[in-house]
Amino acid sequence: MGQRKLPFSRHRQGILLFVLLVLAAVGYVVVSNNADWYSTTIVKITDIQTAHTETQVAISGGKEEYYVQTIAAEVQNGKLKGSIVTLSNQYTTSGVRDEQYRVGDSLLVELGSDGKTGKILEQKRDTLVYLVAAALLLGMIAVAGVSGLLAVCSLAVNITLLTFALYCYLDGWNIMALTTVMILLFTILSLLVGNGINRRSLLAIAVTLLSIAVTAAVYLIVRAVSPALQYQMLEYAVVPDDLSALFFCETMVGGLGAVMDVAISLISTADELLEHDPHMSHHQLSVSVRAVSEDIMGTMVNVLFFTYICGGMPELLLMMRNSLTISFAWEYVLSFEMVRFLIGSIGLVLAVPISQLVLYIWTKRREAAHG
Repeated sequence: MGQRKLPFSRHRQGILLFVLLVLAAVGYVVVSNNADWYSTTIVKITDIQTAHTETQVAISGGKEEYYVQTIAAEVQNGKLKGSIVTLSNQYTTSGVRDEQYRVGDSLLVELGSDGKTGKILEQKRDTLVYLVAAALLLGMIAVAGVSGLLAVCSLAVNITLLTFALYCYLDGWNIMALTTVMILLFTILSLLVGNGINRRSLLAIAVTLLSIAVTAAVYLIVRAVSPALQYQMLEYAVVPDDLSALFFCETMVGGLGAVMDVAISLISTADELLEHDPHMSHHQLSVSVRAVSEDIMGTMVNVLFFTYICGGMPELLLMMRNSLTISFAWEYVLSFEMVRFLIGSIGLVLAVPISQLVLYIWTKRREAAHG
């Protein structure tokens, strides 16, 4: 049960990478020519005529240039495949709410009744997503071998679970119950698929679930005695029945990955030490685990900081350019990011003593089993 995974030999790893590289190249050709898979009309831009329409002066004094593109595009699928349609697109120099298209871009459009004009819905980006995903897969296998492959499998499982959960939410499932089930499945499947069914994975699962549970309790207690956030200002919120529950759930899921990382790091360190010295006392083990936690804690907290706080920087800068105050931006933008960051960091901190508690219980049972 505590066996370690055997790594790929360099020869097998090289063969696997070559096969995946060939498959990735074939997949790129397929994804680049998959317009027939879409029910929505796909067009490919063949010609663009651009005209400047106006200049607007912002409150801060900066200028915003407006342009209109008259686009000729060839239909790639459906009954009108091969015909040319004319489209119009307005864009600005800032590109905050629009974008500039170029010859060769593929667009999803809604054709007019005449079949010669249409409305642009969005740009077709599946080729870009495919290339980035293929690069990630090849990179992880090249660097980590079989562990990288298992990590990719774990990621695929999580994406599938998340997609299923979103459909369940849209079907009216209770968001709190759904999130609880998803956290359990994310944790168990991520660690078992990524690290195998072994002692380390089982202990890390226990640490992760306990840490998230205590973190959730801390958050709920603080929320109960604190003024409510302006939940109606949540980005992309569609005003469900309880925005506070939605925010709570997304915060718990958001911090789950970081907590799992700390848990598996500390448990793996302790297990490795016990494999080399089965008679190590719990005190020595606890000191070693604490030393490792001190090394990784600062890095992980900074990862959460950059992930959450810096995620709101574009909107913050846009508000400041339009002469909105820092206090306004804080209340309606950064307050949510700060809460996510703080709750995630609390989860990381709690994972350390909870890891030590789980290790203490396990080592005591291990000592009792061996007499």
